[in-house]
Amino acid sequence: MIVEYVYRYRLYPNKEQEKFLNIQFGHCRFVYNKLLGISKKEFEEQGIKWNYYEYKKKLPQLKEEYPFLKEANSQSLQESVKNLDRAYKSFFKGEAGFPKFKKKKSRQTVHIPQHFEIERVSKKRGLLKIPKLKTKIPIKMHRDIEGQIRIISITKTPDGRYYLNVLTKREIQPLKPTNKTAGIDVGIKEFAIIYDGENIYHIENPKYLQKAEKRLIKLQRQLSRKQKGSKNWEKARQKVARLSSKIVNQRKDFLHKVSAVITKQYDAIVVESLNIKGMIQNKKLSKQIADVSWYEFVRQLEYKARWYGRKIIKADRFYPSSKRCSVCGYKNNQLTLSVRKWQCPVCGTKHDRDENASKNLYHIGLTHLTGGRAGTVQTQACALQGNLQAQPQWDCGAGSVGGMESNLQSTRHPAMKQETSQKLASLQREQAPQ
Repeated sequence: MIVEYVYRYRLYPNKEQEKFLNIQFGHCRFVYNKLLGISKKEFEEQGIKWNYYEYKKKLPQLKEEYPFLKEANSQSLQESVKNLDRAYKSFFKGEAGFPKFKKKKSRQTVHIPQHFEIERVSKKRGLLKIPKLKTKIPIKMHRDIEGQIRIISITKTPDGRYYLNVLTKREIQPLKPTNKTAGIDVGIKEFAIIYDGENIYHIENPKYLQKAEKRLIKLQRQLSRKQKGSKNWEKARQKVARLSSKIVNQRKDFLHKVSAVITKQYDAIVVESLNIKGMIQNKKLSKQIADVSWYEFVRQLEYKARWYGRKIIKADRFYPSSKRCSVCGYKNNQLTLSVRKWQCPVCGTKHDRDENASKNLYHIGLTHLTGGRAGTVQTQACALQGNLQAQPQWDCGAGSVGGMESNLQSTRHPAMKQETSQKLASLQREQAPQ
């Protein structure tokens, strides 16, 4: 499968190169903000809507009016107009808010579509040649670039670090089938509970923001006491930015590791369709929900599943995965969020609500993969036990399904020789506090 793949490398520019890059960032930011201001004004006064081709024609006029724009790479300025066009399209589709003006202290990016050169000097070192810069910028190349390079961009983060982003088109081979299905229930206390028909895996929530929150509050308090624009204010701002960047990087690293292990080990992965936008309105849990990054986790699972030939199944948003007994199918409508464990009044099975939810999601995966046959067999087996009446196409149940016996006992990090168990356990050890 041919996919778009981005390689990211750290850049180490000297003072002269930093000055040049900051000028390029400034020019691209100026064009973006200027065209955004013009389009906003024309719409409010004359009702003229955004049109990429019409506003692209204004770029030569801006160069005549502001001669300093000629110092920038012309193609980079054109990419700024494209970025504004993407922002407007996202707004029109309802995927994002109205485009905002770019700030100097926020993340800065300049795109370079052509006339660049990436040279490998040694095993972990490289050099980058870009238009209008005479010297080459050192790169820390921790891995090789595979595939055809399409475009590059240089990013400056709020903490003052520079990165090279290389967009390529490369081929990724699908993974071999494992004939395994996993139901994943995400949470706050525990990041995820995974059930694969044999074992239950508990992945603890690392809570990176919560662990660094006391330090972050202290640094933000120090920043608020500094005079804005002074050298001490800039030093304090960089300290806050560095800590915030560390939290983001830790979270991304954790999510990529977990999603990669899950995608490689299971053919079908069942997750819940959560209303995260609505859930984050809860003032008591909004910070914890934002920190756990459920949306990003599912997004990574989706594109990695697409790459490696796996299948992602999303359960209905209103499916009662926690309330429904995974053994007999009884629905406990009295179950509240504060109740973490409950006993089924029909079959007498004791449930942990998160483990029970992962089992129900697992059975949904089996039902989808077998075209509904698994659910019918399970329901008939339950009906024979006298637990409920037979209902065709039921999506969860008990007994032996697809040759797998339901494991009703919670197993936390079982000592197994399976590769899945070893990888998930090693990942948790890495994330555990020292």
